[in-house]
Amino acid sequence: MPSIALKLGPLVPEGCIVRRSGFRWLCADGAQVKAGEPVAYCNIGVTKAGTAYKSIEGFAEETFDFQVAFVLQSDGVVHRAPESSRGGYIDQLVHFHQWNAEYVLGSLTVSEGDLPRGKNATRLVFAAGRRVTDVAEIRSGFISGWHNRTRAWTSGPRGVERTLISLGSCETTLMIRGDNAGYMELLNGSSCPMQVVLVPDDFLIPCARVVLEQVRRTPSELDAIAQDLANTLPKVASTPSSEDWMLAGVLLGSLKRSPLTEPTEVLTRAGLQTISGPDAVVMSLIAEPPRIFRHRRLGYAICFMDHRLKVMGQAFKEWLRDNFVAVRREAEDIRKDYSELIKYMHQRSALHFIILNRLSSRGTEDLFNYAPFDPPMGNTLESIHNKEMNLMLYDLAREHEISIIDIDAFAAELGERRHLPDAVHLSGSLQDEARNEILRVMDTYQPRKSPVSAIR
Repeated sequence: MPSIALKLGPLVPEGCIVRRSGFRWLCADGAQVKAGEPVAYCNIGVTKAGTAYKSIEGFAEETFDFQVAFVLQSDGVVHRAPESSRGGYIDQLVHFHQWNAEYVLGSLTVSEGDLPRGKNATRLVFAAGRRVTDVAEIRSGFISGWHNRTRAWTSGPRGVERTLISLGSCETTLMIRGDNAGYMELLNGSSCPMQVVLVPDDFLIPCARVVLEQVRRTPSELDAIAQDLANTLPKVASTPSSEDWMLAGVLLGSLKRSPLTEPTEVLTRAGLQTISGPDAVVMSLIAEPPRIFRHRRLGYAICFMDHRLKVMGQAFKEWLRDNFVAVRREAEDIRKDYSELIKYMHQRSALHFIILNRLSSRGTEDLFNYAPFDPPMGNTLESIHNKEMNLMLYDLAREHEISIIDIDAFAAELGERRHLPDAVHLSGSLQDEARNEILRVMDTYQPRKSPVSAIR
């Protein structure tokens, strides 16, 4: 049976040097591995030629968590090169090796019919994470750690051809990142080289109103928010704890960023490429709670999941109570927020909106008489509220060119009790259905203009 050397291959961006760590293996020596599975990864860094270890500008915020995985293009048995891994920090820091296209990290034994097409037995999957704070030092695995943005991409002769961003609510996070959190399912399923970006909802929920204010917010408005927070949090009745200050910092960081308009830099076999913005965004109606908080003086909106509110420190709760007013929103209010966001973004780009709906009915419902409930019943009954939200989404689709991922229909087909038991979190099978539908949308949707720049 033929044996193929697993070489690094070329990675020589013009005017730059690529450095790497040793390799961390994701399979045992001698393991049978299928095509599309990653077998090893390493940390990398890109610096200007003749400089020290400072990352170039496009990756400066992701210096500590910039990695590349080697994904097989054919089934086979993997054998490690003895010197590919030395363990310890040599396999985690990029100070020790310069990228060498001819370096062999291992070999792949394949059958005659499984010989890979092209020159390489592996393809590269790049990944980068921007930490919430530089002291969040977690190097336990591929794209591991506490990040306010993670992304992964593959490339072809023309580099990255499209970008998908997900403004993560909890039910979309694993659907986008995959069960092993490496984005492999989406990247393997894409018909062309793609970048996938995830901005998680670790604290601030990305509802349409919050996202709209993020893309519109000016530097002076952000300064006013930061100054107000610094002035008012210390004045609450309870003394703020370190956890309170941490929440305040995470909140301020979220308000500062505008994920839909952030450019991204990608490294490819062909060179460096700047992507001015995503082609499509995934959002979810789960991220649209019926209540948001509006700042009494500055007017900006924030919202959180109920389970976050329950565990907040006393000082932070007092700060919310003293400085914000709770505002209830109906389905029509949320439709207006989405419509305003879509119109605003379409003035800047051809961004396509992909929105997940909600589970509208549950098998555990046993209501036979709605007479005791005062209208509007959506304010009292979750099932009625969810139906109203789904209908709102279809009204929005009549007004704008959007794509709806029908989680409600998938759950009804697969079985709601088994695959969506709490009406929020998806099973693996349901995630697969939604992920495949997103890929289908990405294949059929043709943007009016591409936000992808030329490789340099």
